[in-house]
Amino acid sequence: MIVGQVLNEVMTLAEAVKLSRLLGHPVDRANLLRYAQEGRLTARKSAGTWLTTRSAVRDLVVSLESHTRGRPRQVRLGEGRSVRYSLTPELTATMQEIEQLQTALRSQTLEPEQEQQLLDELSAVAVYHTNHLEGNDLTYEEAKTVIDAYRQEQQDVGA
Repeated sequence: MIVGQVLNEVMTLAEAVKLSRLLGHPVDRANLLRYAQEGRLTARKSAGTWLTTRSAVRDLVVSLESHTRGRPRQVRLGEGRSVRYSLTPELTATMQEIEQLQTALRSQTLEPEQEQQLLDELSAVAVYHTNHLEGNDLTYEEAKTVIDAYRQEQQDVGA
């Protein structure tokens, strides 16, 4: 599940162009590449393909929108598109169900050991995929071994 979410987050610059359009600030691939090379867009080149993340593109669009150079920018939704919705009974029921599920989820508690185990797994998966994007060829098991050894070393130093 977590692996799928991480892989869902990664995208090519061509996909980033489409996302920037959806976010209301279209940026072409050449500019995205320039922003990546300047460090304004978090991206890596892997096997000849530039990769970035959805959150990095969102951050870039927000930063571009905030740099108005003294003039206000209008929100662009694309050709012929506007944001319209109506509050239907189905939408209201769905929103209420979401609120109930959020409340139930917030009321659940984990044992401290379970919570720590989940956090350890999540951080190991995140570190593995981040390093994999940067070209590291360690397997997940090898990366987890390195992370576990580092944690043990930190515990030994702190003890």
